[in-house]
Amino acid sequence: MSRWETTSTLKADVPPAAVWANAYADADAWPEWNAEIRRASLDGPLALGAKARIVFGTGLRLRFRVVEFEDGRLFTDESRLPGARMGHRHLIEPTAGGSRLTNTIYIEGPLAPLWRRVMGPRAARTLPDAQRAIMSLARPEKGYFVAIESESTDTL
Repeated sequence: MSRWETTSTLKADVPPAAVWANAYADADAWPEWNAEIRRASLDGPLALGAKARIVFGTGLRLRFRVVEFEDGRLFTDESRLPGARMGHRHLIEPTAGGSRLTNTIYIEGPLAPLWRRVMGPRAARTLPDAQRAIMSLARPEKGYFVAIESESTDTL
C-alpha cells in the first residue's frame, strides 16, 4: 500500500493546555488557525470516534472521524477519499519552556500517489503557517516566542 506524508514541527513558549483548549478542542476555532477551512463542526466533544464535518475554502466537503485520541495531547482525524484515506495527526508535547507541536498529514491507499499530486504540495505548504496561527490563538495576549524554526518533510 502506498503512503505519503508531510510533517511539520514547531516549538514555542505556549503551554500545552492552552493549545489544546484554545485551538484543538473547539472545532469552531479550527478555521481561525487553518486558513484552508471555511467551516468545521464536531458531533460532540473531541474524543475517540467523534465525527467532524469540514468545508474547505475550495468548496470541498469532507467528513472526518477521530481515530486516535489522548486528551490534552493527541488526536488524529481521518477521512475517506476514493482509493485512499487521508489523516491529520495533531501532537502536543510539553517542553521545558512550553510546547512542541508535531503535525502530520498523510494519505494511504492504492491511489495515494494521485491524491499526493492533488493535495500534497498545498498541505505541506500550509502546515507551518497553521502551527504559527495555533500558537497565536493559544496565547493571544502575549504572542509567542518560537524556539526553533518549523521543519517540514515530504515523503512518498
